[in-house]
Amino acid sequence: MTPMSPPKPAAANTPHIDASWQRSTDYGLSPEHPLHLDIASRSLLAERLEANARLMSFAQPVMEYLHRQLTQSSSMVLLADRDGLVLRTVGDGDFVDRAQRVALAPGAHWREAVMGTNAIGTVAHESRTIAVCGEQHFLERNRFLTCIATPIHAPTGGMLGILDLSSDTRVTLPHAQALLTSTAEMIEHRLIESLDTGKVIVRFSPHAEMLGTPIEGIALFDDAGRMIGCNRRARALLGLTDPTALPDFTTCFQRDWQRLPHLVEACAAGPIVLRTSPPPALSARLQWRNPPPSTPHYRQAAPPVRHKTTGLKSGFDALDHGDARMQLAIRRARRIAGHNIPLLIQGETGSGKELFARAYHADGPRRDAAFVAVNCAAIPATLIESELFGYAAGAFTGAKAKGAPGRLQDADGGTLFLDEIGDMPLTLQAVLLRVLETRRVTPLGSSDETPIDIALVCASHRPLHTLVTEGAFRADLLFRLNGLSVTLPALRERADFDRFLDTLLADAADGRPVRLASAVRSQLRAYPWPGNVRQLKNALRVMVALLDDTDTVIDLKHLPEDLVTAIANTPAHTPAAEDLRSCEQRLVRACLQRHGGNVSAAARELGITRTTLYRKLRQDDNAAKSHAPDEPT
Repeated sequence: MTPMSPPKPAAANTPHIDASWQRSTDYGLSPEHPLHLDIASRSLLAERLEANARLMSFAQPVMEYLHRQLTQSSSMVLLADRDGLVLRTVGDGDFVDRAQRVALAPGAHWREAVMGTNAIGTVAHESRTIAVCGEQHFLERNRFLTCIATPIHAPTGGMLGILDLSSDTRVTLPHAQALLTSTAEMIEHRLIESLDTGKVIVRFSPHAEMLGTPIEGIALFDDAGRMIGCNRRARALLGLTDPTALPDFTTCFQRDWQRLPHLVEACAAGPIVLRTSPPPALSARLQWRNPPPSTPHYRQAAPPVRHKTTGLKSGFDALDHGDARMQLAIRRARRIAGHNIPLLIQGETGSGKELFARAYHADGPRRDAAFVAVNCAAIPATLIESELFGYAAGAFTGAKAKGAPGRLQDADGGTLFLDEIGDMPLTLQAVLLRVLETRRVTPLGSSDETPIDIALVCASHRPLHTLVTEGAFRADLLFRLNGLSVTLPALRERADFDRFLDTLLADAADGRPVRLASAVRSQLRAYPWPGNVRQLKNALRVMVALLDDTDTVIDLKHLPEDLVTAIANTPAHTPAAEDLRSCEQRLVRACLQRHGGNVSAAARELGITRTTLYRKLRQDDNAAKSHAPDEPT
C-alpha cells in the first residue's frame, strides 16, 4: 500500500509554516488529533514561575498595557518560557473562556510536539517572530485563532521567553506585529538596564533623537572592555548574528578601551560619534555603571573637555560661540543651577534643547550624579507611566523580583530631562504634578511612596502656553514647570553660524584636519536649515565620510544629494541690512508674539524688567512713525 502523503496547509504559506507542518506530521500528529491537554503540575508551574520571576516582573505591566491598546475585544496576551510553557495570560473574559478550551492558559505546553504548528511552539523552535493565522494552525481545533509570537532575548544572548498575542481569526488587529515586537524590545531594554554588573553602559542609535528611548541600542561592558550583554537593537546595529559570541568594545566601535574615561567625559556635552564596521556611524552616550564611591576618578567633578577648535571647553562653554540669544539663555540658566528651580527649554525641533539640558547638568552641582533623559513623544502613551514611575513586585503569583524602578527614581540625586513634555498624556500630567509637588513617587501596583531628589529640566518644540489654551496641557503643571523659561534660537537665526559650523565640523572630523571650501561655506550659510543643528550635524558627518583618505577640503561634490536638492529648491533671499537696534526690536517683537502678548512672560524670557520692555516697545513704535510716509494734505 502506498503511504499517505502528509497533510498540507490549506493556503499558500511561507517556508517556516510548511516546515512546521512537516515537523508536526513527524511528531505523529494529525489535523484531527483529539484534544490532549498537556498541563504542567502545580509544582512544576510554580518552579517555572520562580525560575522566570525576573522576566515576569518586567513583562507583567507591559502585557497589561499592550492589551489595553488593542481596540478590539476577543484577544489575549500570553507570556511563555523558552520551552513554550505558558506562564501568564491577560485577556478578555469571553475570549479567555473560549481559549481555555484549547488549553491557552497558564501551565499549558504549546510546543509543536503537543500542539502542532502554532506561534508559540514555532517561535520556540525557530527563535524569531512568527505569525500563524487561522488555517495555518496544524490542529483543526486551533484554527479559530490568529496568533503572533516573538522571542524575548536574554541580555547575554539566546531566548529568555516568548511573548504572544492571540485573537479570534475574525478580528483584525492593525499593526499587531509591530506593536508586539516593540513591546518585547521594551522588556529586553529594562532587563539589561536592571543588571547590576558591568563597568560602563553604552546607548547608541543612527539617530541622536532616539537615544533615551526604548528603541535605542544598549550594551554593557565589563572592566576589560568585554561585552557582557546587549539588546536586540544593538545586535542589529552591530551586525551580531551569533547569539553566544559577544565582541569587545574596540571591535564594536573602533575606539581604544583605554580612552574610556575621556569618552564618558565627552558625553557630558552631548552624544558622541562611534563608528562601526561596516558603517554607519552611530550617535552614542556612555555612562559609568555603579561607580565605586571610593574611586576618586568617578566622584570628582568631571574635568573640562578640550575642544578641538576652541580650546578648553565644558558644559555651557562648549555651546557658547558668540550668539547673543544663546549667551542670554546660558547666563540665565547658570544663575538658577542648584536653586531647585525647574528649567523649561523651548525652541524648534533640532535646535539643541537636549544639548543645552546636558550642559546645564554638567555645569551644575549635580554633575557627578545621573542625567536621565526621557522623550515623552517616543514612548507609547500607555507605557510612559511605567517608564516614569516604575512598578512594584508582588503583583502576581510567583514573582519574587524587586520590581522595576522608574526613570524618576533612576534620576534621584541627579537631573531628570523630560523632552517633548507637550506630548505627555493629560492623565499622566496630573500624576507628574503631584510628584513634583510632594517630591515622592508611588510605583504602579504599590501604595508606598519613595522620596526623590531631582533637578527637573523640560523641553518642548511646541509653545506650551498655546497647548494650555487648546486644552492639551494643564495650566497648573505649566506654572510648576515654568520656573525659568529659555528659548533657543533656530540655526538660521544664529549670529555665530560660522564659528558654530567650525565646531561641528571638528566634531564630525574626529581629529582629522578638514576644512570647508569657501563655496561650500557660502551654501551652508545661506540655507535655512529647517532641521536645525541636528540636520547640519548629520550633513557634516556625511561630507566627512565622502572624503577620500587624502582629501582635506570639503568641496561641492561632497555635499549630500538631498541637501543639494534642498538648497536648489530654496528661494533666494537677500535680507535687508539691519543695525543692532533693529535686530533687538525684531527679537523683542518675536518674543512677545510667542507669549501671546503677555508682557510679563516675554520680559522673563528676555531677562529684563517689564518697564524696560515697555520702553523698547515705545522706541519701536516711535521708529515706525518716523518712517511712515507723510499723509497728503
